[in-house]
Amino acid sequence: MSRKKKNQVSKGTGKRYTSSKPKPQTTPVRRTAPPASYAEKTLRKRISQFGLSQRFEDDFERAFEQYMGPEAIRRQGDRKILLIEDVETELPGFQEWFYFDHILESGDRIIDLFTKEEGEKLSGVQWKILEDWLATNRLRLLETQAVEPGIGETMQDLLSGEIFHLDDISFSYHGIRWSVFLGRPLLTEGRWHFTGSGTMLNPLEKPRILKAAKELWVAYQEKYPQSELSDFYRDHSLDLRHIEREILDERSKPKALLSREGHPAVSARAEFILNNDPLEVEDLLDEAEEFEFVGEQEEGEFSGCLHYIWLLRGSSSMPEAPEDLPPSGGLILSGSWTAGPGEPDYYTLGDLYLSEEELTLVCISRERLEAGKHLLNHFLGTRINHQHDQYSDLRELNDEPDMEDQDVGFHEEDWEDEDEIAAIETIREEMAERLTMRWLDTPDANGVTPRQAAQTSEGREKLQENLKVLDFFGDQALKSGKMPPMRLDLIRRVLGL
Repeated sequence: MSRKKKNQVSKGTGKRYTSSKPKPQTTPVRRTAPPASYAEKTLRKRISQFGLSQRFEDDFERAFEQYMGPEAIRRQGDRKILLIEDVETELPGFQEWFYFDHILESGDRIIDLFTKEEGEKLSGVQWKILEDWLATNRLRLLETQAVEPGIGETMQDLLSGEIFHLDDISFSYHGIRWSVFLGRPLLTEGRWHFTGSGTMLNPLEKPRILKAAKELWVAYQEKYPQSELSDFYRDHSLDLRHIEREILDERSKPKALLSREGHPAVSARAEFILNNDPLEVEDLLDEAEEFEFVGEQEEGEFSGCLHYIWLLRGSSSMPEAPEDLPPSGGLILSGSWTAGPGEPDYYTLGDLYLSEEELTLVCISRERLEAGKHLLNHFLGTRINHQHDQYSDLRELNDEPDMEDQDVGFHEEDWEDEDEIAAIETIREEMAERLTMRWLDTPDANGVTPRQAAQTSEGREKLQENLKVLDFFGDQALKSGKMPPMRLDLIRRVLGL
């Protein structure tokens, strides 16, 4: 094919852009938690030795199977092998539950028996530590309100509203604001920190675990009218963990991939043979506003081909949404393209590759492919001859589609000049602002836009929960050196939140 120069990015005034792209954080010297005191270390050791003594061997096995699941114990004759998928996270959580929450066959808890039988042997400092542990060692359902790396975090109990100010250094480095955390805040010698292990859920997973926890708490109160939340947490810690496990299992399952219109996403391609001079086909594609030339493909299957992007522009149209929309929870693949800073952006519908003898259309749904074939026949007519269509699973081509890359509609790998790289960052900022403004006027399942929702107290409350989701994933992006996809500050300013 002819080696033509691709369209250059518009650089506006020609001034150098100031980069505001989040830079990957250098690895600072991380603070570590102060070491446990001698009194705390020896007390933990004594509780562990007491709980793991032969006296509780049968209870341990039953508890282990109850906590980890029946598949966690493998029997080989008279031998029993305990299987732990992740020792560092699973074992500490099990030990705290076994010592402090689990009810033995005798009807007692290990920590209560330890207190009764060994309490008199403890020093005054150890006794005070034990008293605090008896009162505070509970697996709680928490929401992260604030995180200060290297300092600590502020957590709120989602059932009681109680606020905990912890100085858990480890959590402060990986915790994210608005994450939901099923963990054990523990008071030790005047310092709040986490013990055992916990799992961080994202705000989208909050409604499910919170609903289940509230239902358990209501039923518990009906059964024990005089009970306190602390009693509930101790008696139902294993139930909460099982709910958490179910959520994590759901998270690990592959999500349905959907086009922006809601159709199942597949790798769909149509092959055409050229009946005329390829330069004639090239000229017609260049003239059509529906297609944008972005360069000659330099590698891969289409190396040497001219690469065009099919845009939702001109006479292009998106396929109609399916009548029965799939259930929520799928990943929507959507991309857009812009010529440069200050230029409009357009949704991308597919890719077109032109060689000396063939033309190939590649889309992410069968419906788009049909619409694209119709459009090509309209523009090129008898100059092309359709050969066949081919469909394959997107996951076979990519282990997991990168959602951020799907949303970026410009080909930055082709841009090497410093001004062009800075222009890319400017485009990212503009795209984030445009996406934000569009979101403000996008109706939800009930036909209500965020602007409209902000006019009522109920709507504002729902918006605050939605903003927690955006804030969480924005912080998650920043932690990995990426720019958040939307402008939370703009949303709050426009909606007055």
